[in-house]
Amino acid sequence: MEKFLTYFENKSFVRWVLHPNNQLDTYWNNYLGKNPQEKKEIEFARLLILQLQSKKEGGATEEEAIELLSVIIQQIENTNRKKNFRRITLSLLKYAAVALLFFFLGIGYYYFQKPASFNGLAEQLYSVPDENNVQLILGDGKNVPIDQKESTVEYRADGKIVINSRDTLIAESEKQKNELNQLVIPYGKNSSIQLPDGTMAYLNAGSRLIYPSFFTGKIREVFLIGEGFFDVVPDKNNPFVVQTNDLKVEVLGTRFNVSAYPSDNMIETVLVEGKVKISPNSNNPFRKEYVLEANELASYNRTSAETRISAVDVSNYVSWHNGFLNFDSSDLSRITKKLERYYNIRILFEDPMLGIRSITGKLHLKNEKEYVLKVLARTASAEVKQLDETTFVMK
Repeated sequence: MEKFLTYFENKSFVRWVLHPNNQLDTYWNNYLGKNPQEKKEIEFARLLILQLQSKKEGGATEEEAIELLSVIIQQIENTNRKKNFRRITLSLLKYAAVALLFFFLGIGYYYFQKPASFNGLAEQLYSVPDENNVQLILGDGKNVPIDQKESTVEYRADGKIVINSRDTLIAESEKQKNELNQLVIPYGKNSSIQLPDGTMAYLNAGSRLIYPSFFTGKIREVFLIGEGFFDVVPDKNNPFVVQTNDLKVEVLGTRFNVSAYPSDNMIETVLVEGKVKISPNSNNPFRKEYVLEANELASYNRTSAETRISAVDVSNYVSWHNGFLNFDSSDLSRITKKLERYYNIRILFEDPMLGIRSITGKLHLKNEKEYVLKVLARTASAEVKQLDETTFVMK
């Protein structure tokens, strides 16, 4: 997939897909003959362009664009699952940029009339230049850094966007377009956002939420990478949908948590109150849907594509958004992974068997990382040693 984007940047290729003629057919058939190793990538790029163009011409909505995004990202991620997490995340988001730019700008308009380069637009919309700060990336390309460890973003009915209850961005409602925005949370930070319908989303470290400037149509839909706790404003006529790479979670009004980090094999959805419907993002007509009741956990295994439902103490899964971690008979390695993301640190085990030690307790995340790790080590009957500013060893 490394050369995938080059086809989208090649005007001759796009013209061949959308408006073929004898000259273009001859050129690209000769190219395929000389480069048979690129056949799969070319065919995938061709089908994607046709799919996006047909949706655009068919009047597809922003909600359908987000759903298409989840399918595309899933396809790409499946080919890169074993690669480095950071490379996966940035690569996937650039593919997402391709899909969404084409959808909203129109493939024909972009390629045959727009002089701007694709890379510039993609980077403007989907790159994160400062990994130390929370980033609010607006649909017009404006990037707003937020440097607090814990931050809030609020979309108000008058078109204003309020950051940390004081900094205000003004969007003129009569000129405002319904563009896709992003809130990007680096490791070591967390944030909350009040969406345009009043729904609250609390985003954990290493997460990203893609959402429209305002909700239109019958579905309120967002796209999540990472972990988020959602407190959804009830609206029976307009369901709220959270798309991830692999799953779709649909609700009317409820409180629930979704954990869908690209580097994790398990996707976990836990319901605090209300009812949600969960379905895989798959073209399989026999895919199974699950209805989750309060105090239940749905665990989806990406490898086996199987879902398991179990009754749980939901506080063990959602307490992070209140500033602490609850855990009951959890593996030590599971707890340290959460702390790694929250504090943006690395925690190593001198003896790998220590990672499967079962731990029960509570950690207050507002304390400094050194103190939290000492408490955890003491609970696990272990010791912790600090190697440098961000690396710790448990033994």
